[in-house]
Amino acid sequence: MTRQNLPQVETLATHQRSEAWRTDAAQSLDHPILFWITRGQGRIMVDCRMRGIGPNTAIFIPPHTLFSYEMFASPQGMVVSLPRNETSGLPRRPALLKASSVQMQSEITGLIDALSRELGELRTGQRRAVMAYVMMLGVWIDRALTGQPQGELGKSERVLQKFSHVVSIGHRDGKSLGEFAADLQVTPTHLTRLTQNAVGKPASTLLQERVIQAACEALLHTDRPVQDIAEKLGFSSPAYFTRAFQAHTGKSPSAFRKTR
Repeated sequence: MTRQNLPQVETLATHQRSEAWRTDAAQSLDHPILFWITRGQGRIMVDCRMRGIGPNTAIFIPPHTLFSYEMFASPQGMVVSLPRNETSGLPRRPALLKASSVQMQSEITGLIDALSRELGELRTGQRRAVMAYVMMLGVWIDRALTGQPQGELGKSERVLQKFSHVVSIGHRDGKSLGEFAADLQVTPTHLTRLTQNAVGKPASTLLQERVIQAACEALLHTDRPVQDIAEKLGFSSPAYFTRAFQAHTGKSPSAFRKTR
């Protein structure tokens, strides 16, 4: 495991300040992430399903899962960006878990604190120690999930889950909403009705938010020309891309890139 592939532990406030994209807009990551909320209220959207967040709540988001979140009332907590490692034993589905007992709260807080300390020093055996703590976080999640069996999804929920998945991984294909809907064997109107009822946003907005997040990542982490980024993300022209990007971020692509 290289230094770049190690987990990252930070406070919720630091994580929110460092994010390139708005937390209340649809996004997905290529690695798992764990939120441990200790104070405050909010809400989170995962796979086009909206849920409330309160104190002592853990949220696990697997890679390539569409999500967004909003926090209110001076939130506090920790965020663990986890490595992509098939041997870590982390769950393959999202989980929102209420740690109702003091024991559960102490266990997850202790694991995150221990992981943070291990990452703070370069010592012999660090890789094994880090992966041990990551695996124990996975065990904590599995144990918490034991009391929360997954119910059967209805037809509409299955469509929304599939839409979330294809948008998360297929947003770079330049597909229109109509093409995504056709792949799901529904009409764009029906798909929009489902997302509007579930999360208060039309399907086209969720798709565009994910595309703009991908643009933010490309602008910050690569030196690819703006025109090339616009073309790869399916925009008909750099001018159209600039207008859409500025509408979502308040900055032009070139100005946004300078922030890095």
